[in-house]
Amino acid sequence: MIEVICLLLGKLLLLLVGAYELLRRQQQTLYALVRGSYDFCRGKDARERHERRLLAECKASLTKVPQHLVLIIAPDDHYVNARRLNAIFGYAMAIGIKHVSVYDRREEKDSYVELEPLCQPREDPSGRCYIWTARTVHHKTNGHTNGHHKRSNGYANGVNGTHIPQLQVYRIRPADCHALIADVCRDLYEIRKTPLVQDLLQKRESLTDEITLRLSQRLGYEAPDPDLGIIFARQTCTYGLMPWHVRFTEFHTHHSDRYFNVECFTKVLYRYSRCEQRWGK
Repeated sequence: MIEVICLLLGKLLLLLVGAYELLRRQQQTLYALVRGSYDFCRGKDARERHERRLLAECKASLTKVPQHLVLIIAPDDHYVNARRLNAIFGYAMAIGIKHVSVYDRREEKDSYVELEPLCQPREDPSGRCYIWTARTVHHKTNGHTNGHHKRSNGYANGVNGTHIPQLQVYRIRPADCHALIADVCRDLYEIRKTPLVQDLLQKRESLTDEITLRLSQRLGYEAPDPDLGIIFARQTCTYGLMPWHVRFTEFHTHHSDRYFNVECFTKVLYRYSRCEQRWGK
């Protein structure tokens, strides 16, 4: 009798948890719909003026600006699409971020976003480096134009559009993560008895520089380590993202079902600016 009661209680608990998750998702979906509808009804020009004002205020208030932003998208995320990525690229450029990496763990059939329609591929052997510019956005996605110049968006510098800033965008693949650092360490271990490795073992900084150099050579590009990471997931998880490069990265999690706009982006930057990395002090 007790076993039957425990079994029924267990099934009841599972039903309650499932109902809670369903209601929570419906609430987040409704909230995102309301916020998105509000931004849409406000009008394109008014929305872009609002975004430029918030980004300008944020940039002026920050005590530090990340040079490299990494975006981590969970395998079960269905919110971050090409339009949302394009908007984040515009936000990053307006703040002064120079590099953005995209680590999308979704399958191609499950909302996976290709960067080619958004960015211009760079001429490099790795095939994972892109350039995002205002001109690219106008011709391919028609996003964030300010109505004053056809080749400039709301975040481009220069009154006449003569100078179009560029954002360096990188595609991170699962093979670039744990497997890559494991291969580099294996190569160094195989030549551990050589004078090169013996000298590196005497100086920790030299060994760190050597590992970083070998990783950059395998990746096919050089970029500063990410300062800030935004995780689009239900929980904080890096999904194996390049453990060597993100050892000092500050991560912020944005729930997959929640609406993400310029207010959310600036809040992340404000938190990042207030955080002090003490480096073991």
